[in-house]
This record gives sequence, C-alpha cells and structure tokens, in this order.
Amino acid sequence: MSLSQREITDIKQFVELARRSDVKTATIKTHTISKSNGKKVNQTKFKVRGTKYLYTLIVNDEGKAKKLVQALPPTLKVTQV
Repeated sequence: MSLSQREITDIKQFVELARRSDVKTATIKTHTISKSNGKKVNQTKFKVRGTKYLYTLIVNDEGKAKKLVQALPPTLKVTQV
C-alpha cells in the first residue's frame, strides 16, 4: 500500500470517516473470491477519498455490506463498480 492509502478494519471508524466534510466520493466494488478451503465468498470493497488519503474497508459479509451502503451519508457521491 502506498503512502496515500489507508486500510480501515473497523466499520464504525469507516462510517465516521465517510461523514467528514472533506470526503466527497465513495466507490464500491463487489467481486467473488475463493478461500483456501474452496468456498466462494462475495467480497465488497468500500473506498472513500479524503484530501490526504484513500481509505479502504474490505467486507466479506453480504449483510454487513448492504447495511454499510445504507449507512453512507446521502451527500456522498457513490459509484458502484
């Protein structure tokens, strides 16, 4: 990861970052990955751009990902890929 990127592991911390005034855009990417035991999991990556850093949160649970999409502020421009 480069110096201008930060990975966040806590959902509450990520939502607080998304509500900051300097954050204007968010990108949501969903894709399927295979775990080492052969099971396939839908992985969702949430990325928000601040003035200094690009913050990333990776969620492997579909239910949590849907709730997080609803928790994003309405003023945020969201792009789904």
